[in-house]
Amino acid sequence: MNSTNSKKQVKKPKILAVDDVSVVLNAITSALEAHYEVFCLTKAEQVERFLKNTDNVPDLFILDIEMPDMNGFDLIKEIREFEEHKETPIIILTGNATVRNFHVAFKQGVMDFIAKPVDSKVLLEKVNAQIKRK
Repeated sequence: MNSTNSKKQVKKPKILAVDDVSVVLNAITSALEAHYEVFCLTKAEQVERFLKNTDNVPDLFILDIEMPDMNGFDLIKEIREFEEHKETPIIILTGNATVRNFHVAFKQGVMDFIAKPVDSKVLLEKVNAQIKRK
């Protein structure tokens, strides 16, 4: 019996990261890709189109707050309009980690808040915790 045929392929949870800075998206991908299927978008306005593709249903979102086309708080509202994402965990990853932004994020149901620059081990631990909780 071939051992590769007897093992079930385990599907990796899907993460959608949205940030207008490609270096940040590269850091997120590097930190998570061994354990997760990571999708990256550089514009918040691309998210609705992405979510309408039912093959790509994220298990968790990582969002920046300050982006040129739509801020992260407005993007959260847009994501929550999708029935299947009313409870999907969201982590904010921002260079603007103010107390005000922290409070606004948690009022909108964000599960965690990380200040940039991102530490890959911290990011992985926080994502793992949210995926396990889900």
